[in-house]
Amino acid sequence: MVAMLGVTLPLGRDLLRPLIEWPINRDLFLRLLISLALVVTTIVMAYRVATAFTLTYAVDRNGLYISWLGSSVVISLQAIRSIEQGVRLPMSNGSPFADLGYLHGQVQLADGRRLHRFTTQPLANSLLVYTAEEVYAIAPQDPTAFIQDLEQRQRIGAAQIRPLEVEVVRPFIYLFWEDPLIRTGLLATVGVNLGLVGWLTNIYPALPAMIDLRANALGAPTTMAPGYQILLLPLAGAIIGLLNSAIALLLYRHEPAGARLLVMGAFVVQLLFLVAAVTILR
Repeated sequence: MVAMLGVTLPLGRDLLRPLIEWPINRDLFLRLLISLALVVTTIVMAYRVATAFTLTYAVDRNGLYISWLGSSVVISLQAIRSIEQGVRLPMSNGSPFADLGYLHGQVQLADGRRLHRFTTQPLANSLLVYTAEEVYAIAPQDPTAFIQDLEQRQRIGAAQIRPLEVEVVRPFIYLFWEDPLIRTGLLATVGVNLGLVGWLTNIYPALPAMIDLRANALGAPTTMAPGYQILLLPLAGAIIGLLNSAIALLLYRHEPAGARLLVMGAFVVQLLFLVAAVTILR
């Protein structure tokens, strides 16, 4: 937190000034990159730690409830096929931060099912709840009593039959962030936008004071503007990317295909701005 504030506060003071007064060079980009990395890392760590402290499990006659930070996964008792403990399964999803605070995310199993991890314990010490197509790893304080309670309620029968479903409180939409296409689109969008910013800040000191933003069919300049306005391209791309991502986040629960199109559309916009910048400065 201290490191993040130490880097971001001076950068924020620079960026709050008019665009013409920005110290546009390679150093500005490096400071921006470090600030973004520190901010994202701080948010992720805070979320993981908060989730570890708020992760709870409950059972009633209708389902098994896994809750954290206002979000919940609800599993119908009728959907539960079996519960196992002490099973060793692969628990790495390729992320170096996957196990920080609690074990989270999806893992594809050899039998084709997905393992959803909602546990603060290694999988060998967790309970694995099996449904027809999914597996959920949980870590109640008293696993034996939890299994007995769940089995007893299954024998009594459900008071209300409900399908397996995921209920969440925005913006922490579990399925949105776990969607491979969504994550790839977001990373590609951020990567292209930052790449454009890095390239422009690197060549900016060598740019003329005025640049040609538009030319006629013969290539003669028709619109001249101060050189710093070239940075409006990645800035506009970032704004469009944020808006598309926010709308996709709101739509994903009911229109996942539309949300994916919005995210990929944001990536295409970044490519168009990149082409525009190259065309202007060639």
